[in-house]
Amino acid sequence: MIKLILPLLLLTASFASAAPRPAFNLNSLALHDLRGLALPAAPAVTIPLRAEPAPDERYFNAYILKAVDYLRQNYGLQGYDINSILTHDIQYHDQGVIKARRAPLTMCVAAVMEVILTAYDIYARETGDYSPYAYLPRRSFEGLAITDLKGHIWVNHDFKADGTADALINFGMGERRLFEDLRPGDFVNINRTTRTGHAVVFIGFINKTGKMLAKYDSTVVGFKYFSSQGLREAGKGGFDYRYAVFSKFGCPEMPYKRDCNVIYSTSQLYLNTGTMLAPAFWTGQLPQATGEEGETLLNRSLFNGITTDD
Repeated sequence: MIKLILPLLLLTASFASAAPRPAFNLNSLALHDLRGLALPAAPAVTIPLRAEPAPDERYFNAYILKAVDYLRQNYGLQGYDINSILTHDIQYHDQGVIKARRAPLTMCVAAVMEVILTAYDIYARETGDYSPYAYLPRRSFEGLAITDLKGHIWVNHDFKADGTADALINFGMGERRLFEDLRPGDFVNINRTTRTGHAVVFIGFINKTGKMLAKYDSTVVGFKYFSSQGLREAGKGGFDYRYAVFSKFGCPEMPYKRDCNVIYSTSQLYLNTGTMLAPAFWTGQLPQATGEEGETLLNRSLFNGITTDD
């Protein structure tokens, strides 16, 4: 009898296990059902405290270098003259034109200002962002008061502006960057043992043969730069490159036009260095006038434009 019943029990159990399960019904779930569910582990997610911009997005170097290329190609070697400003008239968006003086000649501090204005234009055309023109009025590139960027680029110790880097910092548009940390498209104001100086755009570090180096190291003797220098005659002066060499390395031969006797110093008074921020990072902190500052007077003997191989 038992032998007959056991197969029947097994057969009944197999039919029960093969019977279709009822459809899932969320409304029929009880708390004890949820407790029994095996849930997959949640994936680990790292949430940044804040979104950091890409390194290049914070700085204006890319547009400064585009401006350098544009000016060298279109207005290069038109001649140097201490009394001239800008190689051509420059439209300041919807605020009118910044007029050139004795174009196409120009000189060094004006050359740096022209690089910045050209970078403005390239940036605005590429991005559709014309906010740089609203940050400072056109007058800031024409006047020489403490509230004018030009008055700081022209160098004025009373304004705490010993170079273009200081000028940009004073207007909330730049940051300090030490010489050893400079990147292409940064700004440098040099002083020489000959009591002359220059305002330039940094292009790269060089060794004693003039070879460009990817970064600063123990073989660096100076740097390649872009600005306006040289003679008044077209083809012999104006926008061009030079190879600056620090005085402690002498004046080594190299197949490029050199600018020797440059003073190396950790003092920003003698070697003024820094970078320009992208417009989104300008702080809005601007110099305020008290009425007692006066205006900048260009030091013509300091910026005479002559370099070693002119």
